[in-house]
Amino acid sequence: MQIKPFPKFRVQIPQLWAISLMLFLLMGCALHVKLVGQYDEIVDKSVHAIESKTAAHIKNIIDNKGEDKGSFNQSKKFYSDIRGEVQALIVRAEALEEGLKRTPLTNNFKDLKLQYDDFEILHQTPYDIDVINKAQVAFDVSFRAIVKHMIYLKWNQAQPKNN
Repeated sequence: MQIKPFPKFRVQIPQLWAISLMLFLLMGCALHVKLVGQYDEIVDKSVHAIESKTAAHIKNIIDNKGEDKGSFNQSKKFYSDIRGEVQALIVRAEALEEGLKRTPLTNNFKDLKLQYDDFEILHQTPYDIDVINKAQVAFDVSFRAIVKHMIYLKWNQAQPKNN
């Protein structure tokens, strides 16, 4: 018994392009790639609350110029509470950004937590208004980045979906 070779399969270039295009279209329909996380009102409101507490805390330190009312000893509860609130936001952001290639919200909250760690150490040093003002500017920059991201997520959620 003689084995016959497979018949030659000849595909022309236009047919190959058509087949490739159909495969890509089918894959595009089957796969939904998510590039950004979801807007979360809880995160948005929590960021506003933390920002307000931080601004009030820094104002208290500046107004009291290192006196007892603005001292580190009087602020220990603030640092403990704020660290817990930021950690809760980190956990929530990780859940919102799970499976994404980039995690900007999570990274911003982790950086913010490090800023509070640094500010707590700074608060234990002798009072220096210039350093405190620079720290306040740094917090403002961080909060602005987070708020801009939240505004984008809210805008993105409101856009019509092309399904």
